[in-house]
Amino acid sequence: IGRAIVNFDGPIVFCVVSRYHGGAFVVFSGALNDNMEVLAVEGSFASVLGGAPAAAVVFTREVNSRVAADPSIRELEANLAGAQNDAQQAHLRVELAAQQAAVRNEKLGEVAAEFEAVHNIQRAQRVGSVDAVIPAVELRPYIIGAVERGMRRAVEAGK
Repeated sequence: IGRAIVNFDGPIVFCVVSRYHGGAFVVFSGALNDNMEVLAVEGSFASVLGGAPAAAVVFTREVNSRVAADPSIRELEANLAGAQNDAQQAHLRVELAAQQAAVRNEKLGEVAAEFEAVHNIQRAQRVGSVDAVIPAVELRPYIIGAVERGMRRAVEAGK
């Protein structure tokens, strides 16, 4: 796809209507083809990595720290440390593992939301990855205008 974008001789209009992550974010960059116009509908997201994978992979330490600091986890760990017998320890270990899994999911969601709040479509526009962010109601006329602009540039360039 990247090679096709680089080699395509004509106007390209790429529109983000929801999420624009990973390879798509890189391949559909105006840097690869001067005849590409990238637009996005308000409320869409753009980044090299989505919030959920970022939380799970890039911010693992942050998620782990938040899990460890959670009051419910700290309380269960304290109870486990003070357990009186093996049966009580076993029960608390199972309860702690289940609570850690639940809290981990909660913290992953928090970190993902924080990441996506920063890596929003307006940021992508500020750094030049997106040319315009438009309301959904303007989508059709904007795309028509973008294709017409691209065709005009091609004609003016003698293509």
